[in-house]
Amino acid sequence: MFDTLKEALEVLEARKNRRLGIDGLLNALPEYNNPQNALSCIHIGGTNGKGSTTDFTRSILENAGYRVGSFTSPHLIAHNDRIRINNEPIADDVLLQYINDTHAVWEKHGLSMFEIDMLISLIYYRDQKVDVCIYEVGLGGRLDATNVIIPKVSAITHVDFDHMDILGDTLEKIAFEKAGIIKQGVPMLTTEKQKSAQDVIKEVARQRHAPYLQINIPDYKVDQKSVTFKVFDTEISLVNQPIYQVENATLAAYIVKQYDPQISSDTIKSGLELTHWAGRFEEIRESVYLDGAHNMNGVTKLIESLQLLPKPWTILFTALKDKEYKTMVSLLEAQADTLIITEFNFSRAESAENLAMGHDAIVIKDKYEAIDYGLNHRNGGTFIITGSLYFISEAREYLSQQ
Repeated sequence: MFDTLKEALEVLEARKNRRLGIDGLLNALPEYNNPQNALSCIHIGGTNGKGSTTDFTRSILENAGYRVGSFTSPHLIAHNDRIRINNEPIADDVLLQYINDTHAVWEKHGLSMFEIDMLISLIYYRDQKVDVCIYEVGLGGRLDATNVIIPKVSAITHVDFDHMDILGDTLEKIAFEKAGIIKQGVPMLTTEKQKSAQDVIKEVARQRHAPYLQINIPDYKVDQKSVTFKVFDTEISLVNQPIYQVENATLAAYIVKQYDPQISSDTIKSGLELTHWAGRFEEIRESVYLDGAHNMNGVTKLIESLQLLPKPWTILFTALKDKEYKTMVSLLEAQADTLIITEFNFSRAESAENLAMGHDAIVIKDKYEAIDYGLNHRNGGTFIITGSLYFISEAREYLSQQ
């Protein structure tokens, strides 16, 4: 038994690994009468955009009057953020109680931190009698712990190269892992445009007799800090949101319509326009932005949205070792008026020297000094901090305390 949440989370953090497979969790769930079977769920996977799509979906459903559980990762501010009801994180004392109550079971089955979070979320949402739960895939899909649920709707945002050491080194292999969330007869929605990935998703859907819906991205117009587009003939205006959210918001609208066709276009509009979240093109103070772009696709889409922000652009970047950071740095270098490279204390973080090698960048190894330098040398323009959700979390905390 743990006396404090801090003590409990230290133990959970020590169990953090990237092991894939659902057998351990499936063996543990019967000890709680299979809470996953009592829940009405939506399952959202993909390489990029699945967190944003989850949040857009949550916001619309809340706006429609549903009591919504949402499960996301990694957390940006506190561990509790992973497990929410109507966007309110599970309380410290409640999370501690669930960790203690399930301790013997997760020890018995050797569950990882992510599997423990998943187990707790399922029991918590059942206990709280939520109307609907939205689960964001952690990694991949087929062997991800979230894949123990049988959803009413499944969705895949976009497939791209990431975690190739685990998911495979071709788009087709990665798409197959993502498509593993498709269940027998459950509608499958996607905004994926690349034919090679599309074909894999379609084939898995066909084999599982799952209705396949290809969602097309609407045209949009950019006006200063807003992006405007139409969904179901209703104009949506996302203020202070990046252009890439048009795709995620559109997918969320179709997910909700698939889940509950009675939800009105006006409800969808207000739900989408009310959605804001930390760490994704977040203006944390005037002209200072945090964006969790952490792979090639994310950086490409961030660059597309820079046109919304005043120049000059000062960009602070860091990355994990297993990312395509050389190309990411090159892309950012071509756009930035000033590029700063730093590093942070994380087992998989790449060093600032390696990140900056061969590039025209200012190297400041101390992350806080790097942030301060960016703040003080943006010359009336915009300062963007990006490269890793883990680093964005630390930067956000630092900037919030100043």
